[in-house]
Amino acid sequence: MAEQKLVLERPLGQVALHLAVLQAFAARAVEKVEGVRPLHAGGGLKTFFASPEEGLHITLGEGQVDVELRIAVVLGYPVHEVAQGVQQAVREDLEGLAGVRVGRVDVFVRQVIPPQEALVLETEPEEGEE
Repeated sequence: MAEQKLVLERPLGQVALHLAVLQAFAARAVEKVEGVRPLHAGGGLKTFFASPEEGLHITLGEGQVDVELRIAVVLGYPVHEVAQGVQQAVREDLEGLAGVRVGRVDVFVRQVIPPQEALVLETEPEEGEE
């Protein structure tokens, strides 16, 4: 299977951005939004975005990308504001850091988790850390 990449035509030549690069920028953007958490206990956003069904899907188009995210929100945060914050952060990072045009950023809130659970998830060490 061929690697997926977005090829941008620039005045000095082509810039090819692999899907993994765009996914990394999008995941980083989501991490900056307060009130967003992974869907599964024990995982960070890396685990959260481990497969398209669980978090992040980017569709490459002609010179632009569409992003689909599935998130969990901590109870007590305004869900619509968290979702809008995710949309804005993802759009800004992909456009500003990768130089790609973003068509849609669709956010699906799949779960609301209690604040106590969110605190436990934040304090668990990443894989390989102690």
